Amino acid sequence: MAVDQSWKGVYKSGGFSLLVGGIILIAFLLSVFIFRVDLPLTAQAVLENPVPPVTLYLAAALGEFLLIPSALGLYFSLKDINKNRMLIAVSFWSVAVTMYLVSRGQIMSLLPLSRSYMPISSDFTRAAYLVSADHALEVANIYGNIALMLHQVGSILTGLVMLKGVYGRRTGILVTASSTMTFI
Repeated sequence: MAVDQSWKGVYKSGGFSLLVGGIILIAFLLSVFIFRVDLPLTAQAVLENPVPPVTLYLAAALGEFLLIPSALGLYFSLKDINKNRMLIAVSFWSVAVTMYLVSRGQIMSLLPLSRSYMPISSDFTRAAYLVSADHALEVANIYGNIALMLHQVGSILTGLVMLKGVYGRRTGILVTASSTMTFI
């Protein structure tokens, strides 16, 4: 099956977005070790030193935002094989990106909270700040997990379409298997 060449720019930008997103993911993982950020994040650690986690998750948000052009590139390259399945997959990816960004926004919202936390001397007030920060981190974790699952469902659907498309059977099997392994 031939690919519609009128969408060549979308294919290239989608592939480039996946490449840059992968580089950002690798940089994120390396930065976790370089900045010595403990994952999962704890409320007290984020409030006492918010710059490393906020910087890391800001970079992660950029990489996750790049999934949108990637999804569009995949949609336009595979829509002739199974338009409905690809539309559903792109919808899952789009909702996942929105939820990823909400999750990262929760973590970034702790930056202004941490500025107020440090000068506080009252234990009661510090405890209230810690509970607020812990709640924000839990919400971020929940949104991040839901986003990951939606992203993987979209990837499984995309991989199933790839089995019959221009990407080849091996690529389709690899995408489907790796996306399925995320659930395990």
